[in-house]
Amino acid sequence: MRLDTVAGIILFVFICTYIAISSEKVNRTATALLGMGIVGMILVAAGEGSFNVVIGHIEWHTVLFVTSMMIIVTIATASGMFQYLAIEITKPSRGDTKTLFISFLGFVFGVSLFFDTVSTMLIMGPITIEVCKAMNIDFRPFLISEAVVANFASIPTIVGAVPNLVIAEEVAIKLAEEGAGTLDQGLMFIVMFPLALICFAISVPIFLWHFKEQLQPGEEDMINELLLIDSSYMIRSRKDFYASILAMLILILGFTAGHTIGFNPSLIAIVVASLLLLYSREHVDDILERVNWGTIFFLVGLFGLVAALDITGIIDEMGEAITLLVAGNIGTGIVFMTWVPGVLSAVIDNIPVSAVLAPIAADFASFSPLLPFALMFAVNVGGFVLPIGSPANIIALAMSEKEHKPIRFMDFIKIATPLGLLLLAVGTGWFLMLSLIF
Repeated sequence: MRLDTVAGIILFVFICTYIAISSEKVNRTATALLGMGIVGMILVAAGEGSFNVVIGHIEWHTVLFVTSMMIIVTIATASGMFQYLAIEITKPSRGDTKTLFISFLGFVFGVSLFFDTVSTMLIMGPITIEVCKAMNIDFRPFLISEAVVANFASIPTIVGAVPNLVIAEEVAIKLAEEGAGTLDQGLMFIVMFPLALICFAISVPIFLWHFKEQLQPGEEDMINELLLIDSSYMIRSRKDFYASILAMLILILGFTAGHTIGFNPSLIAIVVASLLLLYSREHVDDILERVNWGTIFFLVGLFGLVAALDITGIIDEMGEAITLLVAGNIGTGIVFMTWVPGVLSAVIDNIPVSAVLAPIAADFASFSPLLPFALMFAVNVGGFVLPIGSPANIIALAMSEKEHKPIRFMDFIKIATPLGLLLLAVGTGWFLMLSLIF
């Protein structure tokens, strides 16, 4: 469809909505839902279909996945599982701040392979704050670094981040339409995991250098008291504790092997979450109250806005323009798919950037699988170039504010922005090198 007046108005509403969200002066959930409502009214008034058309285009599988993972994390946290792990991770450090810092970042890296960035920060944020307070050290360098690591460590797996799910689903649909199979998750891991390790190896020394003044030893008496704590005392309910461990194992197994039998991540997550809720019985209402429904409805609003762009043909127009720009040159495509989404994800939340560009990446999937992979890398790394680019960053900032020791935007930008640009350059070189093989 040609970019007509209706499409222009929709695009204007989209841009205004994201400027408002990025300003942080309005509630982002309310603004996203309002934006979806406005574009829905515009489409109905223009005769482009009913609001049901917009609803039908929403990425409900992603919404269900995020909701399910939040339920699972809430139940596991209530059982004391993550508090237990915090003590177990802390003890080998013997109270050395830098060793503890590296251990926590390593744990975040591992968790990020199987949990989305929001779930990872919901797990690690409270643990980090409590351990740092117990040792009387500043938790802010930990939270900033954990948010950054959670973003780039999520790239090897589809379930590691919401943008990965959005892109993978779009690519799978496109490949199925062309009879070209589906997204190869094994190839994705082979391509992306070494890159994630390279990013980790580059980032940790930079973090240690940047935060060297803040990563000072804690008070010896407080450290000794913390090290004497029996980690088993952290378990509030052994029944729920073991149920949570079993649920995590099922999730990991399901995410790893489920695609081979047609079980996508959202299906596996919602079954596990439902079973845990049934197991919790009388505590179900309490658990559901703790779920971050604001984030979930924020996603619904975002996907509704992106759906309007798709319905009016704006995304198709963008795809055609990018196809002409790339012109079958994989090198040009890699540079474009790395830097443009990376920069956009810094100033706009990386989820809508993924939703907008996923159909375009899907068009290139049969040409080269590296282009969708480059997009996944770009939106996750670009998501921490600025604090507003990723939900993980926003959660870290919100947790610090709750503790009355806020992370200022400039504190985040000083380390994250140059590191993000450096990693985007590293990723570009990695994909260009691989393009010679594929």
